[in-house]
Amino acid sequence: MEMFVKRAPKQVVDAMRLTVTNMIGTLPPQFFAVTVTTVAENLAQLMYSVLMTGYMFRNAQYRVELQQSLEQVALPEPQNKDVPDFAPGTQKKVTGEVIRWNNVSGAEKLDAVKYIELLEAEIEELNRQIEKKSTEESNDILEYLKTLEPENLQELTSTAGEDVILAMNTFIKRLLAVSPSQMKTSVTETSAPELAKLLYWLMVVGYSIRNIEVRFDMDRILGNPPKLAELPPGEDL
Repeated sequence: MEMFVKRAPKQVVDAMRLTVTNMIGTLPPQFFAVTVTTVAENLAQLMYSVLMTGYMFRNAQYRVELQQSLEQVALPEPQNKDVPDFAPGTQKKVTGEVIRWNNVSGAEKLDAVKYIELLEAEIEELNRQIEKKSTEESNDILEYLKTLEPENLQELTSTAGEDVILAMNTFIKRLLAVSPSQMKTSVTETSAPELAKLLYWLMVVGYSIRNIEVRFDMDRILGNPPKLAELPPGEDL
């Protein structure tokens, strides 16, 4: 999990965390002990949905990155994009002094040119902070998903092949370890924080399954044999 957080794009990690938070809730566990109880069948459906969500995030990332690449090619950035209209500092000879109030020493005089330079430095710092905050708060993947119609959103998971569906279902069965006859009666109980960890982990697994599917598809197209060392223990093609 830690390796995924380090290697995956920050926007993907943030999107997954926000999705899990919206599903579980935001009550602080140190003050509220929330317990979730359900039968195995419902839990299996939730696990499958979360796996597909991780799969969908990977496809959304592909599309966003492709769209951004095409935009950069089609619309090259102007050479003087970051050049301001005016050079820093005063362009005219300014004379005089400015009186500022110091909370400790009272009124104090400051050269007008120095005062203008001080204001410019403060404005530049404010602009830098605003730009940084705007960059941190925006998430291109979530914004892209919000723009999609339901049918377009479904397209992000419709690419899942039979191997992917089989892998997800097999994965869920092994995790639950419940016989088909007990799916409707076997009760599972866990805390909200533990369920959140499980859902986040499953989302990472779904994301990784899409990566594996793309790599295997490329190997099939190129005629390369599958890398058996990357398969789970005990599995053969």
